[in-house]
This record gives sequence, structure tokens and C-alpha cells, in this order.
Amino acid sequence: MRCPSLGQGERVAGRGVSLAVGVALAIGASVSGAAADSSPSAAGPIPDTAESREADALFEELLKDPKNVGLTFRYAEAAVKAGNIEAAISSLERLLLLDRNFPGVKVELAELYARLHSYDMARSYLDQAEQEPDVDDKARARITAVRDEIENASSASKFTSNLLVGIRYQSDASAEPAGSDIIAGGVPQTLSTIFINKPAWDTFLTGNVQHTYDFGDVKLESNALAYYSKSIGHSALDLAALEINSGPRFDVTAGDTRLVSARPYILGDEVLLGESQFLHSVGTGLSVDRSINPSLSSAGFYEFRSEWFSNVALSPGAAAMNANVHSFGAALTYRVVEDGDLGFQVSYALTDDFASVGSNKGLVFHLSYSQLFQLPSHLAVGPLSVSPLLYRIYSRNDGPDPAVDPTMVPATNEWRYGLTSKLGLTDNIAANLHVVRQITTSNVPANRERDTQIILGLVLAY
Repeated sequence: MRCPSLGQGERVAGRGVSLAVGVALAIGASVSGAAADSSPSAAGPIPDTAESREADALFEELLKDPKNVGLTFRYAEAAVKAGNIEAAISSLERLLLLDRNFPGVKVELAELYARLHSYDMARSYLDQAEQEPDVDDKARARITAVRDEIENASSASKFTSNLLVGIRYQSDASAEPAGSDIIAGGVPQTLSTIFINKPAWDTFLTGNVQHTYDFGDVKLESNALAYYSKSIGHSALDLAALEINSGPRFDVTAGDTRLVSARPYILGDEVLLGESQFLHSVGTGLSVDRSINPSLSSAGFYEFRSEWFSNVALSPGAAAMNANVHSFGAALTYRVVEDGDLGFQVSYALTDDFASVGSNKGLVFHLSYSQLFQLPSHLAVGPLSVSPLLYRIYSRNDGPDPAVDPTMVPATNEWRYGLTSKLGLTDNIAANLHVVRQITTSNVPANRERDTQIILGLVLAY
């Protein structure tokens, strides 16, 4: 730990702990990585699941009554859920043999062909759907929306974005970004351990814009990640952070076997605290991910950063914290039940101070579970995602810090546990609730801390 000449009631500690910011947003390396295209299809064997068994049972019924329209739609829906898109397409195309202008079928087929990346067939069905007799304004609006989605998906250049806006209460206010995901290493290193020992509210927004350009076997992925918060009554905690990273993504293969999806990248960060420049860094990294089987996926990363700090009101000795940081980690995600994923990740960081005082090691274990609940249609909202989480965090300095105690090596342990829930309000908007409890113990009394955060917000994704 390092505690460089703080004012009364303030502290900076735990250099081994950093923050990844927001919803689908990370300032720093993401352990989970970005998975390669996983659009379902029947190119491989369909796993034996409840969905596939339901589809098989409906198919047996359909063989006995092939002209049953309702049964055909039920089977197509079940086949999609089971990941057998070709079977769904085949069943719907049989309906067109009964009625070439069957309402809505051609649009459904366009969507399914688009999921298989058969964009020419998808466009053909949309063109036919527009020529159907008695097509109304609602149907035309859906056709336009599907065509826009297809044009975006088939373009080599794609943009996606999301934004979380909200308000947060902290029982012991800190500079930590709202809804942050804790990893070892990354940026900003010390924000989660800058406290004022007072409760406070703040408003915030966090978001990212991602651009991908598909060159064929390689995609170039670039991200701009931003966070801003305004503390109510404590301007020294106002925070602004920006990271830009970019790098190619490609498959590493051995013969016909895909080993991993890999992405080397470069990055740069700028962090303002209390409206003053606090930290900037540059670095490089490598993330990899691999699907082991239909229920289990894995990921890992390595990252190197050089960091330079500037003194601010809450950390007047921050300039002594300039360092190189090596961090790496791994993660596993397991599909336990339908729409239920268990996740485990571990990350480790080595911080080498330029001044040698305060160099340390950080270790983070993170256990989470995410369950998606499909709500009754008459509620007109949903789905609902509920995710309990648990962190165990360790930070150990390499030697004593003379500013604290020349005979004691600072050590900190931390528990974090909480719950995140998201409720879909529209196709692009969700309500977000995040509650987390933090308990920090240390052999340095100033580093001991207890905090409860409650975050309310809206997630917008496009």
C-alpha cells in the first residue's frame, strides 16, 4: 500500500486494485474478452438440450400433420431456440408452398437467413414481402427495420454503442466509478481507495463506442471508453476518464482446428480527478478467448501499462506513484441452466514503482452468476437479468512505506458482495439497479474501510 501525505480523513491505498468501468465498458483489459461470431446454425451437431428435445417432439407431430400452420410456427420457434436455424427456415418455406403470400413468413425468413449471414437471400425475401398484397404500415416498418439491420450486419464497417446514466449513493464516498468491475491491474489504479470518510451522492454517465472493420480473416476493433461523474457537495471527487484502444482480432488455428480468438492491442488513458489531471498511461496487451464446448467458454489476457500521476487535492503526493504495471488473468463461463451462467475469473498484477516505494502485488478472485428471466408478455417489460457477485481482493506491498511506518509492510484484504439487476423496458433501454457492500481490513488503520453503494440508472444500447 502507499499513503503519500494525505489530508486528515483521506487515504490512498491498494495499488494492486483497479477498476473496469460501467456496463459493457472497461477501462483496462477485459478478462472475458470479445467472443468470436457465435450465430447459431446447424453446421455442427445440435446439443442434446431441453430445447432440442422439444423441437424433435414437435417435428414428429409435424410429420403427421404437415399442413398444420400453427404447429409449423411452433416448430420453427423451437428449432431456433435449439440453434437449428436451417430447420426453422425449411419449415417456414414449406408454408410458402401452401400460400406464396403467407402473412409475415417472408420477413421471418429474411431475419433467419440474416442470422446465417446469407444476406442476399434475406434481401430477396424482404423485396418479396414488400410486394405482398395488403401490406400495411406496420409491416412496412418492420421490413424497413430488418433491412437496416441486414445492411448494418453485412457492412464491413460497423459501429455499436451503449450508455449508462444514473445516480449513486455511497455510505463512504470514494472516487471509484459507479458500477465498476474490479480486476487486478488496469486504470485507474487508486480510484477505488480514495475516500473522504463521508456519505455522498453523485450523478454519472459512462459509455463506449466500438468500431469494427472486417477485412475477411482479420477484424480491426477500436474502442473509445468514457466515464464522468459529478459528486454532490464534494467537487474533489468529480471524475472524468477516457480510454482508447485498438487492435486486430483473428483466429489462431492448427490445421482445421480453431484454437483461440486473439486480439493484440495498444491503448492510452487520461483520468481527471477534482477537475485536475490525475493520471495518464499508455500500454499494450493481448486478449484471447475460446469456446471449449457449447456450455463452457474460457478467456485470458496479459497487459502492460506505464503510468504517470499528478498531484491532486485528495492525493497531494500522487506524483510519487509513477509505475509500470504488468497484469494478467483468466476466466471461465459455464452455462448451468437455460439463460443461467456461472462465471469465475482471477487476475494478478505486479506494480513496479519508478521510485521503488509502494511497489506491490494484487490478486483478485471474482465469482458471479447471471440468470435471465423471461417475463409474461402482458407485463410489456422484460427480460429481467439478476446477477449476484462476490469478490475477494488481496494487496501486498513489496516493502515498508516510510510515509506510513518504516517497519511495517502494508497489507490489505477486501470482501465485496452484491447484486446487479437489469429490466428491459424497450429493445434498446433497460433499468439498472446495483447494490454492493465493501469490507476492507488492513494492518494500516487508515486503510480499513466499510462502504455500501446503491446505484440506479438506465442503460441505452444501440
